[in-house]
Amino acid sequence: MYLLFESVCIENSQIKNVAYHEARFHRSYMQQYKTHPTYTLFDGIHLTNLDDNLKYKLRIGYKQNGTRYSISEYKNSIATSLKLVSDDTISYALKKNNRKKLNALFLQRGEADDVLIIKNGLVTDASYSNILFFDGKQIVTPSTPLLEGTCRARLLDENSIVEKSISVDELQNFESFQLVNALNDFDESRWISIQNIKKD
Repeated sequence: MYLLFESVCIENSQIKNVAYHEARFHRSYMQQYKTHPTYTLFDGIHLTNLDDNLKYKLRIGYKQNGTRYSISEYKNSIATSLKLVSDDTISYALKKNNRKKLNALFLQRGEADDVLIIKNGLVTDASYSNILFFDGKQIVTPSTPLLEGTCRARLLDENSIVEKSISVDELQNFESFQLVNALNDFDESRWISIQNIKKD
């Protein structure tokens, strides 16, 4: 069984954010197996017969002694409305195949596209994405994500965004939001009104 996995974007037949996926793979492997991996995340992966005009999702499952991967065409699909849900016990620090708790929260979305998960009164993530907020001056991401995404990590390193603790009550201080993940990078044209985040 492949307990852990990485979802990676391929565009123009090129793997995106390689260094960030490798770094998270190494951290997660060490945390799960208490030893250094004997292989790299992208060992044995061959990109063949890909259309440069399409975006692909590379899914790499891994365990202590190896990986398996699949490549599929990816159609951009990102939530534009969110419903606030709370769970003070949820944990998803490692990108595991077992998403039972996240899936259960996702089912509470009602008419919204996705949920925005609140833990101990603080904003974390949507079910499949990190979140960015804009207050008219700067772009902010919660300092309390459930999973430290690769796109989020790169944006922080580039000083394109800042992180801070964001309580539910502070959501009203922002004008707009957007969700980001490995397959959906930051896009200045993707900002959505903060009014699209509903409490019930």
